[in-house]
Amino acid sequence: MSSRDGSARLRLFAALRRARWRVEMGKSGHWKVWNPHGRLITTTPSSASDTNSLKALLRDLRKAGFQHNRRGQQAKTSKIPNQRSQP
Repeated sequence: MSSRDGSARLRLFAALRRARWRVEMGKSGHWKVWNPHGRLITTTPSSASDTNSLKALLRDLRKAGFQHNRRGQQAKTSKIPNQRSQP
């Protein structure tokens, strides 16, 4: 895991805590994430060897209902076609 991925993971954990999700490190060295209702959502290693582990973590959190906007990205909005009035 690169240091960039590690810092992104820590920023994600901070955002989870602000949203009242519980994030703790277990005895095995894996991070455990619970939703605000107390349900265990996922576990993730503290130093992942897979380069896609952060994407997989975001996928699991999104499926569980957590919405996270990455820094510098705008939320996608659908375009509304122009409404022209007919005479």
